[in-house]
Amino acid sequence: MCISDRVINWGIQDRSQFRINDCHEMVMDKKNRILMTTTHPKNNILIFNTSGKILDSWSINYNGAHGLSIFDEGGEEFLFITDPENHKVCKTDLNGNKILEIGYPKEIDEYKSEDQFKPTETVVSSNGDIYIADGYGLDYIIKYDHKGNYLFHFGGHGEGDEKFDCCHGITIDQREVNNPSLLITSRTKNEFKRFSLDGDYIETISLPGCWICRPVIKNDYLYFAVIVTSSWNCLLYTSDAADERSSEDLGG
Repeated sequence: MCISDRVINWGIQDRSQFRINDCHEMVMDKKNRILMTTTHPKNNILIFNTSGKILDSWSINYNGAHGLSIFDEGGEEFLFITDPENHKVCKTDLNGNKILEIGYPKEIDEYKSEDQFKPTETVVSSNGDIYIADGYGLDYIIKYDHKGNYLFHFGGHGEGDEKFDCCHGITIDQREVNNPSLLITSRTKNEFKRFSLDGDYIETISLPGCWICRPVIKNDYLYFAVIVTSSWNCLLYTSDAADERSSEDLGG
């Protein structure tokens, strides 16, 4: 199966106007615009059309902007952006207006200071509850309600079924309509771990050699980028509900 076509000059812009530094994640909105996080202080978000032209850019002073999620709330789309360097997560509209900001979880005893909170990814459930993956921090999955009130947490760094080693990515798997679950990366262990939405462990899916970033589910397929650490090349893997897998080298 062909996963992608390379477009060599896609997104070439005036570098003096649209500086990037590092870029980590992209999402597509309902208008088929592509929104991308960057760590440049002037351009935390760049917005492209599908031809690669930049339509807009904005900043929220997240100089470590990393994870990016988009979700629909009452017909309007919103973003969640994580910043492991500034130890924060925020919700914005598509114009960059901050609506909600979440700092380190003081409710959890293991967090003695904000420096231990280094969130990498979020996912939002259908009722608006927010799951934050502290993938570069203490490896907890922390659940909040739609207003940012702490509900509970699970996981943490360590060995064993319920623990993680870099819970970098998270998504909600709704391929079983009546039984949605959380699919979470344990990147250093080359695994996915599946949990219920209440944080109960279900299974481990081993993927030897795959240092997985974020899982993305589209229709029946699970997609995930894999960092090949010897060269920092990138692979894109797909897996269907029957666990049939394929991969494509996206280059370095």
